[in-house]
Amino acid sequence: MGHSPFTRACRNAALAILAVELLAGCTTAAQRQYQAMATGNQAILAQIKSCVTDAYNAPESASLRPHFPLDLRDLTLAQMSDQSSPTKQEVDAVLTMHPRIQTCRKTALDGLLNTAPSVVPMLARTFAEADDDAITFVQRKRSWGEHVRRGRDRALAMQAGLQVEGQRIVAGLEQSHQAELARRQAALNAMAQWAQTQQVISAMNRPVTTNCMNLGSGIVNCVSQ
Repeated sequence: MGHSPFTRACRNAALAILAVELLAGCTTAAQRQYQAMATGNQAILAQIKSCVTDAYNAPESASLRPHFPLDLRDLTLAQMSDQSSPTKQEVDAVLTMHPRIQTCRKTALDGLLNTAPSVVPMLARTFAEADDDAITFVQRKRSWGEHVRRGRDRALAMQAGLQVEGQRIVAGLEQSHQAELARRQAALNAMAQWAQTQQVISAMNRPVTTNCMNLGSGIVNCVSQ
């Protein structure tokens, strides 16, 4: 049974709307996940930076600041070659500063559990290693220079590890993005094929009307539509 022009128009409109949703349907799930991750990580980073800066600039930390910068990657040669052991005042300052730094670390781990959970184990190990070094340092078993160099090396290793993991995460999201685009294109192709088939079927089912005209002298001209 053939389809009426109204039915065909409705069907074509529905196909057009679905095609727009598939193509413009906006971002893929991978793109939305990446955006949420990037936004969340930026907020966490800003929060941690503020937390660590406050601890570093606290009055109780005044005796520690000459020995290392806020960013350990900015250590000077004089700081790295310092052979002195921590004084009692400096040990007390480290012990006072440590709980504040732990709060900053916990903020980082809790936040990243929601945005980038795969980096949490690496950060937890790094923080544990820092605590072990702090214990050895306050026991005066290491000099200031050795202590801050180890801290710098941990910071560099953590940065490298985060970059590798970040690249792995982005690569996985890119694969998911391309796979979703391929599924959308396959759906569009199937819709186009289905619409073409329906047009052929409609043409086959369309009723044929034949009009004949008597031209005289026994000649009849017939036209089918």
